[in-house]
Amino acid sequence: MSSTEQTIIDIIAKTCSIERERITLDATLKDLDVHSLDAVQVLFEIEDRFNISVPEREDQYSSGTVRDLIAGVDKLLAAQAPAA
Repeated sequence: MSSTEQTIIDIIAKTCSIERERITLDATLKDLDVHSLDAVQVLFEIEDRFNISVPEREDQYSSGTVRDLIAGVDKLLAAQAPAA
């Protein structure tokens, strides 16, 4: 498990009071019974933790999986990494 994956799952678990074991990579926030306001809070926590700005999309809450969220954060982190 990558550190990004672990951190995001921890954020979802803590912010939404969900047992960590319930959070799978293929689950959507909707599957996990995360309300839209909690989903926004999760995004704010991710932005603060990783010092990034996550673009909001209409379908993010209903159709994006935890795996998609992790991939999106990894992509944003890679984009802001200084070129070697």
